[in-house]
Amino acid sequence: MTLDEIRLLIPQYLSGQLTPEELSVFEAELHDRSELRVEVEELRVLWEGLGLLPQENPSVAMRAHFYQKLNALSRGDSSPRVARFTWWRPTLALQCGAAAALFMLGIFVGRGNSGKTATGDDIAQLRTQVQSLRQTVALSLLDRQSASSRLEGVSWGNQVDRPDQELLSALLSTLNHDPNTNVRLASLDALEKFGTDAEVRRGLVGAIPHQDSPLVQIALIDALVHMRDNAAATELRKLSGDGKVNAAVRQRAEWGLTKLKYE
Repeated sequence: MTLDEIRLLIPQYLSGQLTPEELSVFEAELHDRSELRVEVEELRVLWEGLGLLPQENPSVAMRAHFYQKLNALSRGDSSPRVARFTWWRPTLALQCGAAAALFMLGIFVGRGNSGKTATGDDIAQLRTQVQSLRQTVALSLLDRQSASSRLEGVSWGNQVDRPDQELLSALLSTLNHDPNTNVRLASLDALEKFGTDAEVRRGLVGAIPHQDSPLVQIALIDALVHMRDNAAATELRKLSGDGKVNAAVRQRAEWGLTKLKYE
């Protein structure tokens, strides 16, 4: 068997679905080919990570939403979407993780296939699909109950080069309302990456009154100063003059006003 044919057996090998004859052939090839062992171990880590996600039973409505999303992706639907975040549910994490795994598996299987040369359009299409999958996974994880899952969702969102309004709204909602300080800080870091977007800048300024954690308040001040967003001056003045606000935050707000004035 060729290496490409052996690669096609990796999913069945990891899931224990090979026949005894196929298993014997595969393990012999695994013993002889170091590059195959590397690919199997890489995919095993991903496979086992997906297995750690809890099994949940999606509702009929959720299944419909999920398949609508996949159908739109397969059609290359790039039409604008109204920003919505509330319909996502934790059950999507497992499904989207599996979709991402299959996509990555396709890349591994296709790696080394010298019979075809990828065109610029092919590469661009693959990149678009990767970005869409990252957004899908990010949105599903951001709505989970576990703070660690939401942190992972922010991380996925941070890997999207050009997020749509839905993802940006989800990250802003996380910054304003997530009960976990670390998740809010992570979402702020992700949003700062997209600070050239006017809606993001307005959202960050509007987030100042929602914050009650001194850590998040100071990080938000620093982000707005780094962006040189003078629109934040009004909110910073409110912070600096509010006796109920943490003293370190008031001091940082005064520093921010000075920086925005002279830069």
